[in-house]
Amino acid sequence: MTSEERRVPPTARIAEFPQKAAEQARWWEGHILEVLHGLPPDALHGAVPRPEFDPRQHCLAERERAKAAELAIG
Repeated sequence: MTSEERRVPPTARIAEFPQKAAEQARWWEGHILEVLHGLPPDALHGAVPRPEFDPRQHCLAERERAKAAELAIG
């Protein structure tokens, strides 16, 4: 899956948001897409998921819990 395939489609109209809101939405987008697909949208071609977000090893609920724990720490 390419980085463009992992992104929210442009029809989401994020460009119409105030800049700060758009930045926050993109920040969330990266985290959500990592949970869903294993990689954030800006991952380099050929990148592999971090172990706790690998869809081949963990179900969605496990990846959600891993992301919640990560964000609670940071």
